[in-house]
Amino acid sequence: MELYYSEKFNPEELALLGRAIGTVAHGTTIVGRDGRALSRYGKRAMVVGIVSTGSTIMDVRLIPLIALKDFAHKKGLPLAYVYYYGGVRVEVSGLDVDEIKTILDSRSFIEAHPSDIGATVYYPNALDDFMNDLLKKYRFKMEKRVLVDAMNTPAVLFFPRLSEALGMEVDIINDMMTSYLPPKPKEVFLHKLRKENYDLGLRFRPDGVVEVHANGEELEFGSMWTLLEHLKKNL
Repeated sequence: MELYYSEKFNPEELALLGRAIGTVAHGTTIVGRDGRALSRYGKRAMVVGIVSTGSTIMDVRLIPLIALKDFAHKKGLPLAYVYYYGGVRVEVSGLDVDEIKTILDSRSFIEAHPSDIGATVYYPNALDDFMNDLLKKYRFKMEKRVLVDAMNTPAVLFFPRLSEALGMEVDIINDMMTSYLPPKPKEVFLHKLRKENYDLGLRFRPDGVVEVHANGEELEFGSMWTLLEHLKKNL
């Protein structure tokens, strides 16, 4: 669920937001980001706030949001994700958004003693480990021609490994994950999908949802596991 949005980059706001997240979390929170520099700096500010409450963070760095949601669910931990889409946004899962906002408004943060500041655990291989687990179960040959709209998100990092494992011939648009320019609109994706007779279209949205376009229908999935299960059974 989206917790925060600002058209302008404001590290002070993100640090305060982190203090509220840490106050609610009372434990370990997984944090990640997309490929923009503002997201990297914004995540740092948020992390400073989280650890100031004595909470620990697991920093998985650059990762697609849809993968992080699956990864955090398997770990049984809440997540906070910083990304850019028309402004700086923060997505959380496994945390009470209303409680975070109440603490933020009241400024009733937990103040950890300097000797009890939370730790930062780095896990830069989280995406690789996630893909290893995913492709251990799902390795089948679709033999489909697929158009992928990465929407300038880290979803481009799924490829070419995913296309090789599933036997897909993949073309990718909007693959500039460090760009602040808005991705080409959905209409461009749909026009290319129809005009060039692709068997399947996958559109990875910044909010961690993937759209599947096939046979004139559009379906949405918030998990890579459910996405691949659908592809295995239906395509």
